[in-house]
This record gives sequence, structure tokens and C-alpha cells, in this order.
Amino acid sequence: MTEQPQNSQNNNENWAERRRYQRIEKNFILTYYEKENPSVKIELTQLKNISKGGLCFITTKAFLPSTKLGLELRTPYLSETTYLEGVVLESRPKIEGIIYETRLQFEELNSQADFLIMKMIEVFMNGGANAYE
Repeated sequence: MTEQPQNSQNNNENWAERRRYQRIEKNFILTYYEKENPSVKIELTQLKNISKGGLCFITTKAFLPSTKLGLELRTPYLSETTYLEGVVLESRPKIEGIIYETRLQFEELNSQADFLIMKMIEVFMNGGANAYE
């Protein structure tokens, strides 16, 4: 007897169940820089999704795995910038040589970043931003 192939919806559900942290898909603005060269910042890129474990965002170049990056996250919910640091897991080309989706795993989150991410996930999992207003 042969196995029936699973449909993509079941595969997506199985993937979500394997994730360690809940993630939200929100398009906030980021600035990023390589930790080895913090004076060269890439301004205004877009966040694709975020969880307490890491994030995926758009970059203009591919980064090697294990590259350390610093990020500055701005949301409409806080007047201050939230600073994050992490290690690149992968950069996948969306448009080769122009746009990449870069996956980053957070190193240690500071208390402000941990609180912000926890609150964002809580609010957006429950249907919107009204809790911040």
C-alpha cells in the first residue's frame, strides 16, 4: 500500500506545530548592520515576520550563515527604537543580486525587546492593535 501525499495545508499545520515560538507576520520598519561594522547601517528595510526566537526580513545582500547582525526595530506602538541582535541562519534570494529574505535567530533579548515581542504577538494573535490604543 502506498502512502497518500499530504496536502500543503496539512504540511503548513505540521510546520507550525514544530515551531518553538509563535510568530506574527507584520511589516514593521528595520535598520540593520553587521556587528563587525556598525557604522554602515542599512536604513529602512521591511520585517516579514517575528517571534521570540528570531525574525525574517528583507535585505539587499545575502549574508553568510553565522553573520552577527544588529537591528533597530521601530513600531507605531513605542516611541523608542528597540535594539535586537542575532545570528543569520540563511539568506534566500527573492530576486538574485537585489533582494533576499534573511532569517535571523536572536541571541539574548534585552528586557525591552523581550517585552515588545511578547506584547506584539499577544496583541496580533488576538486580532489587532486595539490593545495598544
